[in-house]
Amino acid sequence: MDKNSFEEELKKSVEKIFEAGYQIDGEALNFLRSILDSVNPETIVKTILEMLNKGSHRKIFVDKELVEEALTKIQNVQKVEDSSTLKPEIMVEYGKGVFHPYAKEVESKIEVLRDPTNRIASGGSLEDFSSYFKDRFKRLVKILSQRLDVKGYINVKDALKERSGAKVKVVGMVSEKVFRGKKIFFTIEDFEAAAPVIVQQTKPELIKKAQEIFLDQVVCVVGFKGANDLIIAEDLIFPDVPYHKPNRSKEPLNLILTSDFHVGSKVFEEKLVNRFIDWLKGKIGKEKDREIAGKVKYIIIAGDLVDGVGLYPQQEDELEIKDIYKQYKFAAKIFEQIPDYIEVLIIPGNHDATRKTLPQPAIQKRFAEPIYQIPNLTLLGNPSQVKVHGVNILIHHGRSLEDVLTSLPNVNHQNIVEAMAQLLKVRHLSPIYGQKTPIAPEPRDWMVVENIPDIYHTGHLHVFGYTNYKGIWLVNSGCWQKQTSYQKKMGITPVFGVIPVINLQTLTQTTIDFKNMSL
Repeated sequence: MDKNSFEEELKKSVEKIFEAGYQIDGEALNFLRSILDSVNPETIVKTILEMLNKGSHRKIFVDKELVEEALTKIQNVQKVEDSSTLKPEIMVEYGKGVFHPYAKEVESKIEVLRDPTNRIASGGSLEDFSSYFKDRFKRLVKILSQRLDVKGYINVKDALKERSGAKVKVVGMVSEKVFRGKKIFFTIEDFEAAAPVIVQQTKPELIKKAQEIFLDQVVCVVGFKGANDLIIAEDLIFPDVPYHKPNRSKEPLNLILTSDFHVGSKVFEEKLVNRFIDWLKGKIGKEKDREIAGKVKYIIIAGDLVDGVGLYPQQEDELEIKDIYKQYKFAAKIFEQIPDYIEVLIIPGNHDATRKTLPQPAIQKRFAEPIYQIPNLTLLGNPSQVKVHGVNILIHHGRSLEDVLTSLPNVNHQNIVEAMAQLLKVRHLSPIYGQKTPIAPEPRDWMVVENIPDIYHTGHLHVFGYTNYKGIWLVNSGCWQKQTSYQKKMGITPVFGVIPVINLQTLTQTTIDFKNMSL
């Protein structure tokens, strides 16, 4: 193609994008210019517009990432059409055409960033508790002090020495919190001293922050010294996460986030799980569904693989399988059917066979030997943090979300991702000590969020929800168990048989409901 023809083709392509009501940025334009010799201009533009019109990309601007994804999609279609060049073992005939799992051709890339399994050392003495809280305090102060608006803070002892009316900026851990009329009082302390803090109803935003404070979290109080060692707050600064530009995979691979199978329960949805596995194999689903399945490279399960035994009164009446060993054996028969090119990462929940206090080591091998025999399954502790194809994922079963629900106003099972966001604001996955969530006094506090994730995944509450907080995907992934008697008593309606699928290249999310999937 000569230069004039080339520029004419490029101009026509860009005009079609404009005519459709979209813009194109400079980087995308340069990339489009670089590929027009190797791809039909009409085809690439048509593909881009189809992707935008389907609603999976909420964009006004066409950027380079979208053009790259469209190019990959075209190349994949060409690969399927040229099936004579494909290896026979990756083409499977199921009566719906050839299922070619793209993910099978791509080598897995997993990096475990954090796993407490082999580093748990709690003795449970008073010294252990002291060491634990000191470690928590130091780690969170280090995070908090990196904020520009916290620079120049002083310790509590020095703040108490200031004259009445003096401006102060002090960092401490919250040890007490009470509401008195329209005022909120709490106490902050560090290694040397403690001071009472008052938040008055002068600024609605300040009151809201004060209402959101957890016991045992670390906070910076900006205000002035009052009488009787009282600090009058004018602002409260949490450690929080900064706005985050997430990592992305270079390959268009998919990640499935799920949890809470509860194998062994009478209300375990075995049929839907089998449908899920048939979908992974390309046996069911429409063409678009099967295309998504073919790109699944990773599945992350955030705990409660089985229902366990002896966890609450009369649990035995609700069990189909009453032996913990047999529960894991049955679970293994299910999960060994997952295609072997898909990597499955599993952390424990409070129903699994490991200790109940946080952090939890991986499910114990002596109970779950058949699970450990499946080559593409990896068992980690709770919480864990991994990178899959460069995307950073924080995995946490989420039992502490129950404590958050009872501590925060206007947060419930319907908006549980708001509770997840609050844990990121305080940079701790289980900040409140002494409530429902048992925490072991480890030398290191594994619940501090030091490494900012691209995705934060929880389970436990059996609800499905997702949102984006400062560039981080927050996902509570639902379950595979119908409503239990306890949930019915509590008025909780579980969301089961639904999975969120994350495209690791674009970080867009697709929801698949196996209750409604056409076979």
